[in-house]
Amino acid sequence: MTERGAASVVLFELDGKSDLPPWLQLRNRLAYLITSGHFKPGEKLPTVRGLAADISMNFNTVNKAYLNLTDEGYIESKPGRGTVVRQISEGESAKLESVDVLIEDCVDACLAMGLSFEDVSKRLRKKLHEMERERNHGSEN
Repeated sequence: MTERGAASVVLFELDGKSDLPPWLQLRNRLAYLITSGHFKPGEKLPTVRGLAADISMNFNTVNKAYLNLTDEGYIESKPGRGTVVRQISEGESAKLESVDVLIEDCVDACLAMGLSFEDVSKRLRKKLHEMERERNHGSEN
């Protein structure tokens, strides 16, 4: 991924030595570029296909990063406009960064216990599903 108008500045490079999967490396970099102000609210991001081609990454890998950023509120898809950066308040941005730190600490602790990233992901999804089910049943009573 290169900076707008300055093709020589690389904004994303895959770290082959990282324990983080490629989609998460891309997601983290894009989230940083958004929260740091490099990408402004309302600014259009490259298409998934375009970015995948630019950085020589699989379409599905880039799409997974975009879907995660959409779920977390960093970006949104606008019909006819493509994917754009959402307006994030300073408070919301700080909250998202704090949540990311908590999640990273949790994942690091799980990895230190010998779990793989896939194991951690499965456990987190299972626990989230259980908690959601408990809270939904609790609100019905």
